[in-house]
Amino acid sequence: MSMLNKNRMKRPVDNESGQDADEKLMKQLRRDAFIKIAVSAAAMLVIFTFVFGIAFAPTNDMFPAIHEGDLIIYFRTGTLVNTDVVIYESPGGDLQIGRIEGTQSETVGHTGGGLLTVNGNIQPVQKRTGLYDETYAGEADLNGEIGQGEYLILGDRRETALDSRSFGLISRKAIKGKVLTIIRRRPL
Repeated sequence: MSMLNKNRMKRPVDNESGQDADEKLMKQLRRDAFIKIAVSAAAMLVIFTFVFGIAFAPTNDMFPAIHEGDLIIYFRTGTLVNTDVVIYESPGGDLQIGRIEGTQSETVGHTGGGLLTVNGNIQPVQKRTGLYDETYAGEADLNGEIGQGEYLILGDRRETALDSRSFGLISRKAIKGKVLTIIRRRPL
């Protein structure tokens, strides 16, 4: 018999359990791996429940910046200011995405021609892309000062976006978070 086979035959045996030492080691490694996976999964659950969120862009309301179906990663906490892109829940319960265009103490109104104003300035369509057409006020009654914990949120694609012009001012409670990044999804 070769030396290698003799060593295999003389493996140590744990007298108390009758288990081979290799089997005991494998059980310990499996238990450790399971604990690490469980702890990692619990940490990810906590992080993506209280700190970050993930959603798909529900519409093209933020086109060309965000396309319908893009994966959005957003931050749930922090201060919100004008020009932040946020994901929020509409009064009907649907997720929407838009840009904050008015915050506390700013004045919202409309011109005699039905154009939306913030602090007396007519709001342009897609002002960040250089298109300076006017934004129509929509059917919501948006006249007066924005209160504490309320936001005027507009989609960048103002011609077709469902936003504060349709729903009215959006409360802080309805805002899920500020968009951190998007991941483009394109058909193959």
